[in-house]
This record gives sequence, structure tokens and C-alpha cells, in this order.
Amino acid sequence: MKKFLVFSLVILFILTGVMIVKSMRSPVTQTALREQEVSLSAAGEGDKETAVEAADEDGDSSGSKADKVSGEPSQEAVQEEAQAAEVTESEEGEEEREPLRKYDEILKINPYVAGWLDIEGSSINAPVVYTPRSQNYFLHRSLDGSDAESGTLFIAMIWREGYYNTLIYGHNMKDGTLFGSLGKYAKESYGKSHDRLKFDTLYEEKEYELLGVFYSSIEEEELETKEDRAERDKEIEVESRERKEQEEASEAAAPEESVEKPGEEEGEKPEEKPEEPPPLTLEDLKLNEDPGDVDVYRMEKDSDMEKGRFRYYYFTDLTYEKDYDYFVDNVKKNSLYDTGVDAEWGDELLTLSTCSYQEKNGRLIVVAKRVK
Repeated sequence: MKKFLVFSLVILFILTGVMIVKSMRSPVTQTALREQEVSLSAAGEGDKETAVEAADEDGDSSGSKADKVSGEPSQEAVQEEAQAAEVTESEEGEEEREPLRKYDEILKINPYVAGWLDIEGSSINAPVVYTPRSQNYFLHRSLDGSDAESGTLFIAMIWREGYYNTLIYGHNMKDGTLFGSLGKYAKESYGKSHDRLKFDTLYEEKEYELLGVFYSSIEEEELETKEDRAERDKEIEVESRERKEQEEASEAAAPEESVEKPGEEEGEKPEEKPEEPPPLTLEDLKLNEDPGDVDVYRMEKDSDMEKGRFRYYYFTDLTYEKDYDYFVDNVKKNSLYDTGVDAEWGDELLTLSTCSYQEKNGRLIVVAKRVK
């Protein structure tokens, strides 16, 4: 009888323990299991096995595991995805722009081509170069770098987007090439019948409307002499040659695998010939090195505005509104006729300059405002 009572008490104790364990199961786990049941019913028979395996991992339904079960991304995942999208967008914004296809061939001839100037109904239709390291390098050179008295159209040293003025120089050629026909703008009838000018940069097509035409001059001491240009050209050639030689020396010093040539005995060295100076190309000259974000004409502009003078060739950086207004006011005041066009700070300007003979070192200047 006693044995029976002891046995019954043991059985009762075991059953009680089992019930307590069941009742103590984590409510979190039960919640996860209920979510699994919903997920399984929605997922269909083909997905049941995967969903059950996800739910059985350690009985943990918090964080990423709960996300796997419910199919909804966690807050962390959403944030990471947003950050990745921002990085991608930022990288795309920093990508270099590709030049317009029409410049593909000419850039192979001259890497400093910066645009194309075209005035319909005139002889002006030519590429324009930009060489800030030596502004006048193409003054008497053709597009391929060979000597030519007529030279190539070129942009003044201080030029970039946001400066609001592109100043282009060119020779007044007697045969009408380059800026040989620009002097015709001195007549009002010609100016009003040729009031649209096109200057396409490497990346964008632009159209301008005539703003004003006036005469000016350049002071003698500000002109670059032939001797000045020759000295500057020599400096550039020496610097470029030294740079090229250093680059070639660095390449030669790089470790290379030794390859034994047929018929070459160990210890034998081929006869060395004296090396000729490496040939220089236009690209080797690095003429497009940026002068930096500095207004080198600041003192001259301030002096002009104080004394009421107007040296147009100093007003290429029109970042400041006072500079812009001073430039436009003087263009309008000195213009040979009223074009009926005005400009305000923020409008892009195009300025063309060539020699004229109304006075010593005289210049004829045509200014236009961008309209497209």
C-alpha cells in the first residue's frame, strides 16, 4: 500500500512539472509561432519548410529574425539602404562630363579646344582653345601647334563656369579669317542683322544676343612682346621635358620580370645607344593647368572703378555684382549704338576682342548676353 502511494506521488510530481514548464514558455516565442502560422498560410506549401526553419532558430523572434519571419525590413536595413542610395547619387553627381560628340576628332588634334564660335552670315566659324598656363600660346600657332601668323582663337586666362564672362581674343586678319570680319559690327545695320552669336563649350550649346559694341585700347606696358612669349615658351618646354623624362625614368625603374632572349648568353648585355630627348606633344605641355580660384586682376578692377577707367580685359571674373554692373554699364555707355538689349548680374556674357586701328594698340570689342 505504501509503495503504491509513493508511486502515485512521483507520477503526480512529474505531471505537475511538465505543466509548469509548458506554462512558462516565453510569450515572445509563442508570438513568433503565431506569426509563423500566418506566414506559412500566406506563403503556400512551397515556402513552409523555409519559414519553419527560420522560426526554429533559438526561439528568438526579435531583431533580424523577426524581420525574416514577417517579411518586413528592419529599421537598420531601411537606413542602410537609404545611405547606399545617397552614396550612389553622390558618386553619380561627381562623374566627369563627356564632351559633345562633335568634338571627338578635333580633341585628338588639340586637347585644349574649349569650344566653338559661330556667327551665322559671317566668316567667323572656328574652334576656340583655352590655355591658362600660357594665355597667348596660340597667338601665332595653328590648332595643331605649328607656327602660323594668323594663330587660333583663344580664351583669356581667367575663365570658368560661374564667372559670367567669356573673353575670346583673335587676330583681325585681312583675308577675313578668324576675327577679320568682326570690325563690321561697328556699323549698326550689320550689328542688328547679325545680332545672334553662338558659342558652344565642350559640354553645352549656347546662343547669345548682341549687347554692345565699342572701341578701346590696351596700354603699351601691358602688351606681351615677342621676347616675352619666346621666354615663356622656353620655360614651358624645359619644364615639360623634365616632367616627361622623370615619368619615363619612373617607368623604367619599375621591377620587370627577366625574360631570356634566344641566343643571348648569360652576362651579355646589348650595346646601349645614347637616347634622344623624348618628343613633346601638345598634351605634354600641360597648358591647361588651372591658375586657381584667385582674382589676379582684383587691384586693377578696384583702381578702375575708383578712377572711372574701363579696361575691359580685367573684367573676366564677374563673380561680384559690383564688378558685373560696372562692366555692363561701361559696355552700354561706350557702345557705338543702342542694341536695345540689357543684362543683369547672373546673365552669362560673351566678349570678343580684336585689333582695330582707330588709335595705337586699338581694339574693337563685341559683347553679347546669353539667351539660350
